[in-house]
Amino acid sequence: MKSPCILLTLSIVIAIIAILASQTLFSTPPRVFIHNPFDILYGIKAISYSAITSVCSHHHHHHHRRKPSHSKKKISICGDFPKNIPPPDTDTTSYLCVDKNGCCNFTTVQSAVDAIGNFSERRNVIWINSGMYYEKVAIPKTKPNITLQGQGFETTSIAWNDTAYSANGTFYCASVQVFGSQFLAKNISFMDCQIISMANQVSPGSKSINGAVTANGRNSKDENSGFSFVNCSIGGTGHVWLGRAWRPYSRVIFVSTFMTDVIAPEGWNNFNDPSRDA
Repeated sequence: MKSPCILLTLSIVIAIIAILASQTLFSTPPRVFIHNPFDILYGIKAISYSAITSVCSHHHHHHHRRKPSHSKKKISICGDFPKNIPPPDTDTTSYLCVDKNGCCNFTTVQSAVDAIGNFSERRNVIWINSGMYYEKVAIPKTKPNITLQGQGFETTSIAWNDTAYSANGTFYCASVQVFGSQFLAKNISFMDCQIISMANQVSPGSKSINGAVTANGRNSKDENSGFSFVNCSIGGTGHVWLGRAWRPYSRVIFVSTFMTDVIAPEGWNNFNDPSRDA
């Protein structure tokens, strides 16, 4: 659609040309018109161009618009993202970056785990930016040497809400399942939205034992394996053991770890096998 300025200008120009043409034709001797017909057109063109310029200049001045201000800067969700993250890879360590807002190569922890090659001999550090990551994470046996590194247990966490019933068994209900050896996690929280036992939901205020924080599966005293928790914090609702001896040589160590009264006073459960108390 043509603008009102162009339509108005064209109307005025046509009117001026018509007037000038009639005046020129009637005031010019026939002999001159016959021999030099283009002189008339040149004169009309010069006058009409002057009129067009005058009209457009006046209209532009009347409707002059101020250019939009660029003083307001666009705010990016990645503007406060830490610099030099992830750090460059070395001969012994590879880094992967996870940010749920899309400021890294990965938006979920599981996608970063999946990107790591099988049986990598490097230490693969998955750097996880602050936030709550609602996902179920599984690290298979084929992916050893993985580190999950958050930005603080109060600001970075992985949470899911499976139960033994919804996951078809206790073995599959964890928010984070680790089967790969040499696994490390630091500055991060692993959360279930409910503390559960084999199949029962915790009743508010209940003092009965509703589950365990750990269930290590070390089968032999010769296995160089176990769980260790250093500078951690354990809290929540309900009443749970620190661990239950899932296998004969289960081994779990807590060092410099804060525990609320969610932990049962007896601490451990031998899984109905007194020989596992040692």
